[in-house]
Parts: sequence; structure tokens; C-alpha cells
Amino acid sequence: MKKIDLHLHTKPAPGKDAHFVFDASKFEQYTKALSIDAVAITNHNLFDKTQFAEITKKLTNTVVFPGIELDFEGGHLLLIADTTAFADFATKCDLIPNELKKGAFITIGTLKSIFGDLHQYLLIPHYDKNPKIKQTVLDQLREYIFAGEVASPKKFNRIIKERESLTPVLFSDARISTNLDIDAHQGRHTFIQTKAVSLANLKLALQDKNKVFLSNTGKRDFFQVFQDGQELSNGLNVVLGGRSSGKTFFLDRLNKAFNPDGKSIKYIRQFDLVREDEDKFNELVEKEKSEVRENYLEEFQTVVADAIAIDRRGTNHKLEKYIETLVEFASNEKLHDEYSNAALFKETPFRLRYDTDLEKLIKATRVLLETDSYKQVVNKYLPEANLRQLLADLETRYRAITEERLKQSWVNEVIETISQKLKQKTASPNIQYNEIAFYDVNIEREKVKRFNAIGYAIKKSKIVDENPSLGKFKIQALAGEFEGAGELVSESRRKLSFAQAFRQYASPINFLEELKAMSGLEKSELYRYFCKVTYHVLNQYGKKVSGGERAEFNLLKALRDARQYEMLLVDEPESSFDNLFLKDNVNKEIKDLSAELPVVVVTHNSTVGMLMYPSYIIYAQRTIVDSTDEYRIFSGSPGDKELKTADGDAINSHGVLMDTLEAGEKAYDTRRDLYKGFKN
Repeated sequence: MKKIDLHLHTKPAPGKDAHFVFDASKFEQYTKALSIDAVAITNHNLFDKTQFAEITKKLTNTVVFPGIELDFEGGHLLLIADTTAFADFATKCDLIPNELKKGAFITIGTLKSIFGDLHQYLLIPHYDKNPKIKQTVLDQLREYIFAGEVASPKKFNRIIKERESLTPVLFSDARISTNLDIDAHQGRHTFIQTKAVSLANLKLALQDKNKVFLSNTGKRDFFQVFQDGQELSNGLNVVLGGRSSGKTFFLDRLNKAFNPDGKSIKYIRQFDLVREDEDKFNELVEKEKSEVRENYLEEFQTVVADAIAIDRRGTNHKLEKYIETLVEFASNEKLHDEYSNAALFKETPFRLRYDTDLEKLIKATRVLLETDSYKQVVNKYLPEANLRQLLADLETRYRAITEERLKQSWVNEVIETISQKLKQKTASPNIQYNEIAFYDVNIEREKVKRFNAIGYAIKKSKIVDENPSLGKFKIQALAGEFEGAGELVSESRRKLSFAQAFRQYASPINFLEELKAMSGLEKSELYRYFCKVTYHVLNQYGKKVSGGERAEFNLLKALRDARQYEMLLVDEPESSFDNLFLKDNVNKEIKDLSAELPVVVVTHNSTVGMLMYPSYIIYAQRTIVDSTDEYRIFSGSPGDKELKTADGDAINSHGVLMDTLEAGEKAYDTRRDLYKGFKN
């Protein structure tokens, strides 16, 4: 087996890396401490020939490959050359910065034009690691690419089993700096089954999934976690040991090595879930309620946004004035004369049309045509000739509409001018707002009617969401009316008075108008004040949870949320829960999780330790040697007579289980006899 790390950075790239200072001695320590047989220098979009020579001179026991990490087709691509070709490779890499000035990334065509025959390189794209390259791009390079980089053992384990996938590889992506923490990168490497390290041998091995592992022992469902060779199962790992034996220390080391961004591991520490008080529990419930409410009110939000534009008072004022002046005009027929009888005296002006959607389309098309940075990407899907034809058609339509509007505007001005002069000449009363559009008034009134109907329905008491998936708990969301102005204040989280608005709460449209008139409220948020959503966690009896049940719910929810992570660490879940809850609820959840990601559980409880049927058992032992604490790790699979350390020391597995889970075989036999006595 050869251990490789083909994704390492030795120079910070502008806009890609935080600044760091390269340290050749630290690089040597890194390769020796982690026993790495081959590395590749893959800086972002650059290759430093002088630095590469310095590194190869320093790392005498490690094969060093020249490489580069390219911004390629929207993702990242590792391109690695043979050790003998680094001078020519450096010359080609020098062309990359200028090419990136022309576009956001290197295209397939540019890649081939710079590097020539791609068969002479090892190409490894980001495969299940961000930013990853699209499958459509990989399909075009299938003859050159057979391995893809993943972000975690979880993803490696999934992809290695997929028949049509690339061969997964896991690398550290480390920055070799003066302050490099070597322990934080252990366990993030790939083992290749090959006798000698060369580019040709690596390419040959990576084409065969049976020759690629995350463990030096070559066990398929295991991955190495520490530099001493300690392994973990991709399934369920149970950690045993006495008090202060190093169990939590073991979890902390895993968290440090596999959680570089703080987002990859779900770590449920001992007592954490119990310490969460009622306020924090309610905060969690409030967050869930908010998500449910937004889903429930999503369509109503659009309805409110449309209703906000309605100006009932303005429309009613215009109608009243129109009718009043129309009646007055009709009632004073004797005052009519040649001026008031003229057609233009009471002519209705044109309603001018403004097509804002067409204006937006023209603007967007011009942006696509005028872009320099992303021109290659745009033209790949939208040829420039098509865009120019589209712009021409849109502008022709816009000119026609504009011309029509200008003509109507000119006519309106003529009507207005003549009408005003006629009104000055006549003694007949004027008709005000004679331009009012009765069709629009009717549509507006229908909108008000529909809005009131929807407003009444949205706050009707009902169950809007129910999630019974968390063990014995049911999570229920109820919609209903707000019961007072104080609840609206709480909903707004602002120091505002809703007393006047709440007086109109029974009438949706009147209530909306009061909310519109309030200063300090965003119009985009007004939909939230029509309906209250309460969110309850109920136990198996349909009752609200007690204090102890809150901790149980917190644990089950934390386990459910762990599916979005790459690994789950749990430190003594039994510390605050009874065995029946653990057996009936927690064990099943953890066991199901272990089918999707590596799970490590520290326990000294037999219900958790054995009834979950673990894939792998770890025993932590603390001894004192010359007044110094020494922590050792023994491990093995269920059924092994011995648990062993990475260097081969062994301990009897049955004795370990009896001592850590049952307080010894004698205590186990005594309890068994006592139970029989009660049974009889």
C-alpha cells in the first residue's frame, strides 16, 4: 500500500487562500509524521518551478509530483504531471493567469490548447466536493478522467459502491505553513495498492476501485483516523472504557481531524442536551414554527402583496366626486350651452400603456451582450448573433408601443387643453374624474371581496403541519387567530402599538389598511400579522412534554439533524436517559444513521453498547508510566476474541465487555440470578 496526498497548497493564491507563510521543514515533518509516500503540489491556478525544486530537494523520502488546481468549468480540477516533466509543465502553467483574465474559468478547449494531450497527465476533478464539476463536463473528458476527489469518508464509502462512478479519492487540501497543525489533517489521505509510486502506476491503480482504500489494511468499509494506523468503521463504532480512560479525548481528536470547517461533524457532547433550559427549547420550537408558518403562508404572502396596492379610499373618493359632479351637471341642463355641449368638454382621455416587462427584457439582453467577464459562458448557451436578433425584435416592439403612447399622450394634451378652455367659457358645472376606469374599479372591488374571503380562511383554526417521526414525540403546528394586540407586538419584535390596528382584525381588508398606515412596519412582512402559528411538541399521550421529555426530544432531534453531516459523535447518551427510552428510541435512530455515515458512540451502558449491534468496538485504556498518563486504544469487530492496538498489542475482548458494561462477570452473574428470583 502507498499512502498519497495529491492536493496540497504551498503558495497562497489571491482571492482563494488566506495568507500563509510556506515552511519546507514543516512539510518534511508532515510527510514523515503521517508516513506519506507521495504528494502533489497543487496551488490555485499557479505553479512555482523554483519552489517545487526546493520542495523535492527537501522531501528526499517522498515522491513529489508537480501539479496545479485549476478553476475549471465552474468547479476545480487537479491536473498533475510526471516528475520528469516539471519544466515544460511550469511553462504551460504560466499561461493560466492570462487565460483567467478573459473568463471566470478555464474551459475544456482552453485546457486542451494549453496542455496538449491530456493522456500524459493525471486529472482529478472535485467530484463530491465543492465547488464540484458538473457531470456533463466530466462526460466530455471521460477518456482522461477516472478518479474524483470527495470531501469525507462518508462520501468515499458511498461513491466507491456506485458502479458507474469515478474512483473516489480523499486528500487533505492542507496549507503547508509555519503554523500547520499536522494532527488536524491525519486520516484525510488515500491508500493505493501498488508496489512503486510513479504517475503511470497511480493512473493504472486509480482505474481499479479494488485498489483504492482509506485504510492501510485494505479493509473496504474502514478508514484510517490517526497517524498510528487506528481505523474506524464506516458504520457504527462503540467506544468503551472506564472513567478518565480517554474516551472523550478520543472523540475530541476525531473532531479535530475531520471537522476543519466546524460544519462537517455533528458532535453531541455529554449533558449538552440536558443543560438546554426551557427558554432554549422554546427558541428551538420557535425556529421550527417559523419554518412551518412561512410554508403555510407562502401563497397568502403573494395575495397580501397584491392587495397592498389597492387604494380603496382614493378610488371611493374619485367615484363619489364623479357621481356628485355628474348629477350636478345633469341637474343643471338649463346652464348647458354650446361650450358644455361640445364633444371634448366631457371626452375621456386615453389610458397610457407602459410595458415594464418589455423594458426589463431589453435591459437584461443588453447586459448579456455587453458582459466581458462571462462572455464565454453566455455565448456557450446563447450565441451572440441570436442575442442581437432578440434585442432588435424587442426594441422594434418597444418603439411601436412607445410611438402609440406618445400619440395618445399628445391627443390627451389636446383634449385637456381644449376641455379646460371650454370649462372656462361655460357656466355649466364640470364633471370631475371623468377619466375614471369603471372596469378597473370593478376588478378592485372583486379583489377586496376575494381578499376578505382568503383572510377569513387563513386564520381559521386548523392543524397545518404534523411530524410524528421523532420517536415517541409528535410535533404539531396549529394555525389560528391572534388573540390580542400584545401578540402582534411579540410577532413584530418591535416596540410598536397595534391597538388601533387590532380593532379592525375581524375585517381583513380594513386590518390591512391599518397595518399599511403604521410606520415602522415593512410592507413585505404584513402577511405575518393575519395568522398565528403555534408549535407544540407532544408526547405519546398527546400531552405537552415535561422537563425530562424536553431533553429526550432534543436528543432525538439532534440525531435527526445529523444526517446532513459527514460524521456523528455522541458522548455517553445514557447519562440522562432511562434504558427503555434508549432501547426503544435512541438505538434505532443511531443504527439507522450508521447506514448513512460513520457514527462513534461513547458509552458504559450495556443497552447502548451491545443492543445497537455495533460494527466496531474501541476500548480506551489509561495507564500511568513513570508518573505520566498514557492513553491506548484497542479495537476489533464483534466476535473477535481479542481487541488490538494499531501496533499489535492485544487484550481479551470478553473481559473488556464484562468490566466496562456489566461491572465485571461476577456482578453480571449476580444480577442475572436476582432477576430470575423476581421472575419466579
